[in-house]
Amino acid sequence: MSIGIGWLLSQSHLRMEVRAGRVDDDRRISFVQPTELLDPTPWLSANALVLTTGLGLTAADCAEYVRRLVDAGASAVGFGTGLSHDRIPPEMLDEANQWGLPVLEVPYTTPFAAITRSVSERLTEQQYELVRRAASAQVRITRAALRGGIPAIVRELAAAVRASVAFVDEQSGEIAAYPKSATVLASMTRTIPRAGPGSMTVSESGISTTVQPVMQAGATLGYVVVQVTHPLEAVEIVLVGHAVSLITLDLDKPQRLRRERNALGGRVLSLSLDGLLPAKEAVAHLGDACSEGGLIRILNIECEAPAEIARELDAAFETRRRPFYACDRKTSLLVLLRGDDSSTGVEEMIRRIGSGRAASAGLSAPHHLDHVEHAATQATIATSKIAGSRRVREFDPRHGTALLTSPEAVAVLRSVARSTVSVLAAYDRDHDSRLVESLHAFLESNGQWERAASALNVHRHTLRARVAKAGELMGVDMSDARVRAELLLGILAELPD
Repeated sequence: MSIGIGWLLSQSHLRMEVRAGRVDDDRRISFVQPTELLDPTPWLSANALVLTTGLGLTAADCAEYVRRLVDAGASAVGFGTGLSHDRIPPEMLDEANQWGLPVLEVPYTTPFAAITRSVSERLTEQQYELVRRAASAQVRITRAALRGGIPAIVRELAAAVRASVAFVDEQSGEIAAYPKSATVLASMTRTIPRAGPGSMTVSESGISTTVQPVMQAGATLGYVVVQVTHPLEAVEIVLVGHAVSLITLDLDKPQRLRRERNALGGRVLSLSLDGLLPAKEAVAHLGDACSEGGLIRILNIECEAPAEIARELDAAFETRRRPFYACDRKTSLLVLLRGDDSSTGVEEMIRRIGSGRAASAGLSAPHHLDHVEHAATQATIATSKIAGSRRVREFDPRHGTALLTSPEAVAVLRSVARSTVSVLAAYDRDHDSRLVESLHAFLESNGQWERAASALNVHRHTLRARVAKAGELMGVDMSDARVRAELLLGILAELPD
């Protein structure tokens, strides 16, 4: 807050007159300092009105006295006559004219206290007016936020603080500016160095530019740039902060809606998996997570911290502009995927999240949303067969491996293999033969002798002899299709993953 010297001279009851120096709008008074010290500068700051009666001041001191006040940034000198001096020393007036420092004569009948009180009251009035204006501006900026979003907030802030204002969205690069010429301020976000979440201000040629980051949860959403030709008052800085808060809330609206939508979708998915919600009702809430034709897949992730994995997956889905619907099962996380999501893409996504917390995952085959429970069962079964470096196992009945993803089925098949295939394995070790390998090739070739023999690089008669020997050792009828199917699955169950 400050007042002009012209205002002080206009107060007729003070009867002050200019005796030297220049009076212009650039000289402002922020406070009044009565003092009789010959060197008051240690206790002065810029824009002070120094009041003195010149006690102890001689003609020889005047020039140095004036220069000290000029160096300290004093706005003017009020010289009281009628006490120590009947008139202002001409040496002071001459020096003040050289430097342009206004010297005001204060008559004997005007107490210094009256000047101090007038300036103080005027500064208080200004402060009250600024606070009142700021309060009104806060209301306007808030209403603007509700009605017009960020562009309206920028417009009202610019009007309230008499500035050019621009907001730069960090993610989209979009700019909201007022006036339109303020669009050029967007470049300031790149040229002004920033450290941390605090604002940065630069001043040059009487123009001050402030860059204020808009933060949320440690992330920078954008920047508000305010450029003024006057120092920002404290309440104006508050208005800038208020605008930044409103912009933050406005940017958070889509996030809040997404969080609520995901939470609702997760609850619907949980009810569907538990069989408590009909598929027709679930489609209305989960349809945006399905691929064309209403197809979905279920991803089951076995992990120690499902909530943490869910947060990271949510962020990954958001970057792809997809909803994230999941169920936390305490030791696992069930996630609804689109039916056209590939196992390769899911594998890559799992590898990027959780810093290793996602121990393993199973992916169902594509299903219509009506069969979401069945999809979840497939994903859970597929998860149980994870081994080695692979994190995602796909349940795929099209390739004849679905049965091998069930630990119960694998246990049965291995029991069969111990009384059949294991006999051949023991014979191979004792006789350096290749019965297991030959039987495997024969069964995988669907009984086609030529193809199986070619795969083993042996004559078909040799292969026939080996298969016959295998059947003899195991005591099984190799002409029975069901026997051949069990033998093949038994061999596959014993093979390393």
